[in-house]
Amino acid sequence: MESQEPKIINAAVYYRLISLWVLCEAMLGGIIHGFKIPVSGLVVGSCAVICICLIAWYVPTKTAIFKATIIVAVFKMMLSPQAPPPAYIAVFFQGLLGELLFRNRRYFKLSCILLAVFGLLESGLQRILVLTIVYGNDLWKVFNNFMNGLTRQKQTTNYSLLIGGAYVILHLVTGMIVGWWTALLPQRIEKWSKSGRYNIVIREPAGLKIPRKEKQRKRLKKGLFLIWILLIALYLQSYFSIGTPLLPAHLSLKILLRSVIIVLGWIFIVGPVLKQVLHRWLQKRQTKAQQDVQEVLRLLPATQQLLAQSWQLSSAYKGLQRINNWGKTVLVNALSPKILSSSTPPRPLIYILTAPVQTGKTSSLLAWSANKNDVYGILTPVINGKKVFINVHTKEEFPMEAADKETEVWTIGRFIFSKIYFEKASRIIRESIHSKGWLVIDEIGPLELKGEGFCTVLKEVLQQRKEKIVLVIRDKEKMPAKLMNFFGISGAVIISNPGEMQPGGD
Repeated sequence: MESQEPKIINAAVYYRLISLWVLCEAMLGGIIHGFKIPVSGLVVGSCAVICICLIAWYVPTKTAIFKATIIVAVFKMMLSPQAPPPAYIAVFFQGLLGELLFRNRRYFKLSCILLAVFGLLESGLQRILVLTIVYGNDLWKVFNNFMNGLTRQKQTTNYSLLIGGAYVILHLVTGMIVGWWTALLPQRIEKWSKSGRYNIVIREPAGLKIPRKEKQRKRLKKGLFLIWILLIALYLQSYFSIGTPLLPAHLSLKILLRSVIIVLGWIFIVGPVLKQVLHRWLQKRQTKAQQDVQEVLRLLPATQQLLAQSWQLSSAYKGLQRINNWGKTVLVNALSPKILSSSTPPRPLIYILTAPVQTGKTSSLLAWSANKNDVYGILTPVINGKKVFINVHTKEEFPMEAADKETEVWTIGRFIFSKIYFEKASRIIRESIHSKGWLVIDEIGPLELKGEGFCTVLKEVLQQRKEKIVLVIRDKEKMPAKLMNFFGISGAVIISNPGEMQPGGD
């Protein structure tokens, strides 16, 4: 009787974490590889460690990590077909080590630290090994001679060993920090999730584009192949002294030729053979895990949207603070079940219509609401050069800007607004809080950040309304993110035109 594979518990979270791991490996890795960042293993490896540790915590099922590793490798093959075999070695090393270490969750913290340390050490040592294979020991000799000549020391120092050791220690220390921090993540994510500050609603994007195999650069490859053959012939002729050596016997030239021959050899023979074998094996695994691959493929566009939307909503912060806020938002939404219990009152669906100044936000809402009977609230178009209030439901129009001798006013920039008419607009909004359909408030901005304008009534709306809300915010000076933080708005859908709103229910 065949042994049944253990059933994955908490499947939604499991597939979301695999999607995050896939994007880290296939896309983040591709970006870093494109920019030739020397510590790419630290960044991609750390992200992989975090995903593996979270899978171990949230999905404590045997073989769950190994199964996830296979799926990640399959997507790496599809999304980054140019990835070299050593990249797959790193993925499988981390996945298999994680499967081994997390067999017992009692030692979760220790396992996180060990996985991070050994996973990042493997990445650092792999890079040093590749350099040695490509350039040979002569590289380190030349480097030592150069440094000793530069420092003019009487005693010879092995600088290559010192730099290599420092590079390995960097990976070791980073691994310890990442491992310790990751071990504390589950409790922190729970705390962030309960705060409600980081919850957002993800719009379903169109789909994920899988790169097609490149049919270009054939002429370039043919030219490189001919150069490779010529270099091999020259190298062998000089090495075995067949006649008069055509290449100068200079150490630097020897290192350069060796590296070019090995790299091109890898490109034309070793790499393609290994990739062919690996891809065939992964394609077989892909067929066996077809259902899981399809599930992750379905989630990838939404995961991409989560990363992009979280980054946009973190724009109120700068530097490390923005990365910190972005990371919290991503993890909370990737790991939240997003299913409200029956005892929890339903939350309103909030749309934030945002675009630059004078790009037709109010005009588009006027056109959108023209033939609808379930739209309430206030719009603020400019008519005859003056900003006015319009009651969306009754179409009543009244001034927004203050009259010449009016004393109760609010001033923002060149605009002077009437408090009296703002109070009237607020009453219209307040009376529509429990109306079925849509409630539009145009617009929320700097006035509300000062506690003026629609500030008070908006707080009432957010606390009491169960139906859909549309807030208009201009996309200037990071205003959407500032206002969302100020009013504690979570779960909002960011849109650029009314057509993106769901016509039916939530």
